[in-house]
Amino acid sequence: MTRRRVVVTGAGMVSPVGSSAQASFDALNAAACGIRRHPDPRIARSVGYVEQDLDVGLHPGQARMLDRVTLMGRYAAMQALAAAGLDAGPQSECGVFAGTGIGGVTTLCEAVEAYHQIVPKRPVLVVPAVMPQALAAQIAQQLQSTAEAQTYATACSAGAVAIGEAYRRIRDGYLDVAIAGGAESMFSPMLMAAWGQLHVLCAEPDKGQQGYCRPFSHRRTGFALAEGAAMLVLESEAHARARGAPVIAELCGYGVSNDGTHPVRPDPRGQALAMLRCLVDAGLDAAEVQYISAHATGTLAGDRIETAAIKQVFGDHARRLAVSSIKGAVGHTIGAAGAIEAAVTAMAVHNGVVPPTLFYASGDPQCDLDYVAEGARRLPALRVALSNSFGMGGNNAVLAFRKAG
Repeated sequence: MTRRRVVVTGAGMVSPVGSSAQASFDALNAAACGIRRHPDPRIARSVGYVEQDLDVGLHPGQARMLDRVTLMGRYAAMQALAAAGLDAGPQSECGVFAGTGIGGVTTLCEAVEAYHQIVPKRPVLVVPAVMPQALAAQIAQQLQSTAEAQTYATACSAGAVAIGEAYRRIRDGYLDVAIAGGAESMFSPMLMAAWGQLHVLCAEPDKGQQGYCRPFSHRRTGFALAEGAAMLVLESEAHARARGAPVIAELCGYGVSNDGTHPVRPDPRGQALAMLRCLVDAGLDAAEVQYISAHATGTLAGDRIETAAIKQVFGDHARRLAVSSIKGAVGHTIGAAGAIEAAVTAMAVHNGVVPPTLFYASGDPQCDLDYVAEGARRLPALRVALSNSFGMGGNNAVLAFRKAG
């Protein structure tokens, strides 16, 4: 089978730091932080939430039928299509690949509250709004697509898996164009309590301290839960060239693995295997990689384990890598995280600049790589980058991006 080259021709995003991919990328490089107190007093934590109106192009009745996660995914998808120069109308041959950790859980929680008369109004048609497939189905319906419409629920790697599976379909000749990414929104008192049981959410900073989530820092206490979405338009290089499409970067590799060890504690061997498989798939030598967008959520164990996995794969070259995590800026968007970080990585390769790791303070001897702590770094010679996404349950996905041309 002839392998086809796959390129990124459009990116859409809504995040705690911006209402578009470009706005979010610029904000990240300006060291903006979107983590703050949620306006709902029942959400008694600082989180990364989205303020953007998501109902654009929908009648009020249509919007009420959709969970917030689907609204965000649709919003990002329409942005990505516009950026790629594709019509947001009929695209019957465009595949749709979406990732989400839980799906329409906000609607589910509202339905439970309505059932117990905690809130006065029951959401309409709960089941179609709650099902995880609603995310891909709504985008496919918008495009009148008769190609594949798939949803992946691999926890925190879901967005990256969706992009990777779309890449495989195009690479192997099953599709010419696809839209792929992830979305997540899970703010409710019930869900916040559930996350609290896992003891992974960051503490509020002490007076005089900066930052909530501090990846790789010796003061890290966990992550800030967040919501958001990102979608990429992927095309075969030939398809993109034939229509004169703009190219952000080449998506040149995808590696996936499973730890098979523990439901919540990651394993560096599984993470390393995903990175190695990605390099093999891309035909890259480890020394060609210059930047890694780390999964790094700010948990004590997780950041150490990812650092160990990077060292295992890259050996001495690990010291020469720029490694950064954007979760100090946007929080952890769970099923959307891999998609948001993939979009940022593709744009970093395109622009030759990588975002910083916010609020980093050295001191953990097991986290001793170059974490781009000083601010956004210009890397004019940047050609190859990886985006790591590691999910609860042990699913690991890694994407490789290469400068186009």
